[in-house]
Amino acid sequence: MGISSGERKVDRLIRSYKAERPLPLDGVLSEWQSADRAVLEGPAMGSYPRRPTVRTLWDNRNLYFCFDVSSSKLQAVVNTRDGYNLWLDDGVEFLIDSHPHRTKEFLSDNFAYHINTLNTVFDDRETPSGSPDPGWDGIAQHAVELLGDFRYLVEVAVTWTEIGLEPQEDHTAIGVDSCVNGRDPQTGE
Repeated sequence: MGISSGERKVDRLIRSYKAERPLPLDGVLSEWQSADRAVLEGPAMGSYPRRPTVRTLWDNRNLYFCFDVSSSKLQAVVNTRDGYNLWLDDGVEFLIDSHPHRTKEFLSDNFAYHINTLNTVFDDRETPSGSPDPGWDGIAQHAVELLGDFRYLVEVAVTWTEIGLEPQEDHTAIGVDSCVNGRDPQTGE
């Protein structure tokens, strides 16, 4: 799984272990104890460090993600699905490439979710022409848990049907590019 923050790109490989049972999206971190994780250091927002931890698990139905983010004072204003500039709010985004081509081109097997701290989503899928289809609505389930003014969790369950693969233990590899979004609380940018 590749994790990026702003202009600094950091590649991390995360092994996704099979969950013993389906995971509820309820903001309980103890349910993620068996998950592999990547702890990253993002660029500071003002004087606030950003430290996202990404965890992943899977079962026969879903690929699960948990983003545990410490950041600046949380800000989010977009509260309508596919709302313009949602990616400027505090939140996470991830792009899934079910057949990791390791190219900068967006191909028709790529899709993306942006989820802000209000649990509002902007999602799109690439078309065969290589341009995004913002009218596409994904079916991933997601939940946000605010843990104070400077920390939040985003849990996501993406079905294997949406990804377009049937998982096979030790034989399934996908590409994921993730980042943490937000505005500097001092400048608003």
